[in-house]
Amino acid sequence: MMANQATTYLQSSLIVAKIQFNDIDDNHVGININSLTSTEARPAGFYDDKNNGMFNNLSLVSHKEMQVWVDYDGDTTRINVTLAPLKVAKPLRPLVSTTYNLSTVLQDQSYVGFSASTGPINSLYCVLGWRMGINRPAPDIDITKLPKLPRIGPKPQSKVLKIVLPIATTTFIFLVGTTIILFVRKRMRYAELHEDWEDEYGPHRFSYKDLFHATQGFHDQNLLGHGGFWKVYKGVLPVSKLEVAVKRVSHESKQGIKEFIAEIVSIGRIRHRNIVQLLGYCRRKGELLLVYDYMSNGSLDKYLYLQEEEEHKPVLDWARRFEIIKGVASDLFYLHERWEKVVIHRDIKASNVLLDSEMNGRLGDFGL
Repeated sequence: MMANQATTYLQSSLIVAKIQFNDIDDNHVGININSLTSTEARPAGFYDDKNNGMFNNLSLVSHKEMQVWVDYDGDTTRINVTLAPLKVAKPLRPLVSTTYNLSTVLQDQSYVGFSASTGPINSLYCVLGWRMGINRPAPDIDITKLPKLPRIGPKPQSKVLKIVLPIATTTFIFLVGTTIILFVRKRMRYAELHEDWEDEYGPHRFSYKDLFHATQGFHDQNLLGHGGFWKVYKGVLPVSKLEVAVKRVSHESKQGIKEFIAEIVSIGRIRHRNIVQLLGYCRRKGELLLVYDYMSNGSLDKYLYLQEEEEHKPVLDWARRFEIIKGVASDLFYLHERWEKVVIHRDIKASNVLLDSEMNGRLGDFGL
C-alpha cells in the first residue's frame, strides 16, 4: 500500500467479497486506487512456468506461506501483481495487471506500508519479510532466513504420540479399573457383619482379616477337626504370635444372634485352669468364628484307646485319666456353684475335653 500526505491510496489487496463493492469472490487479488472497488481483480492463484503456464488456484486462508510481488513501471504506467507459494520462483506472468498513471494520485513524498483485515472473521496475517526497490527491481528475499510462520490452532500430534497416547490411556484405565476391582475384592474378602449393639463387646471381637491371616486363609493344612456345620483351624495371631484355635461355624439365621453373642462373651469371661479359654469371636455373613486358646495335644478321646491311624499317641494310664477326671469335675463344680451365674455345659464328652502341653484336661466347646 502506498499513500501520500493527501491520503491518496494505491492498494494491492487480498480482500473478502462484498456485493456492494462488486468483488468477484471471497478469494481474490485486486488493485484498488483510492476506492474500495477494485480497478482490476483476479481469483487468487499463479501461472506455473514449469507446467506451460497453467493456472493454479491458491487459497488465501490456507495458513500457508505465500509471496507477493507488486511492480510499477513509471514509463509504461503498468502495475503488475504476482502471487505464488513461498518456495516457487516468481512466475513470468503476473496474476493481475493494469495501467494507471500513479503520478496523478501520488505526490513527491509518499509512504509504503501494509494493512490487513478480515472483517468479522478472526484471522492472523504475518509479514515474514519484504524488500523494496526504486528505479530497480527489488532484491530477492532469502527464504531460508525467514522466521517460521506462527502456528494456528492446536499443535499437531506426532505419529509416535498418536500411537503411544491411546495405548497409555487404555493402560491407565485398565490399571485403575484393576486397582478398583482388587480393592473391592479385598474389602469383600475381609468384610464383616457388625451392628451397633456389638460395640459393648469390642474387646472380645477379632477382625476377620487377622483370623484369615492367622490360619493362612483357612488352609486345609491348618485344619484340626470338623463336623456337620463347623471346622476348627489352628492359627497364629499376626501381632501377638499367640497360638489359637479358630472354630468356623455356619450361622445363617439372624434370630437370637444378639443373645448368642452375649452368651459367648459371658463364657469368655470365665477364668478357670481347667476350662479352654474362649478369647473372642468374629461375625461374617453366614458364619460365626470363635477363637479359643490352642490345646497342643488335642482331644481326650484320641488317648483313651489305641487307634490304628494314630499309633504314635500313647494310651493314657489310669493315674493320668484320674487327674483329668478330677480337673473336669473341678471345672463343673466351679461352673455350677462358684461362678457369678450357673453355666450348664450341655455337651460333656471325651472329644470336648482338650489336653494342653502338660496333658492337663480342659473342658471346652460349651455347646457352641
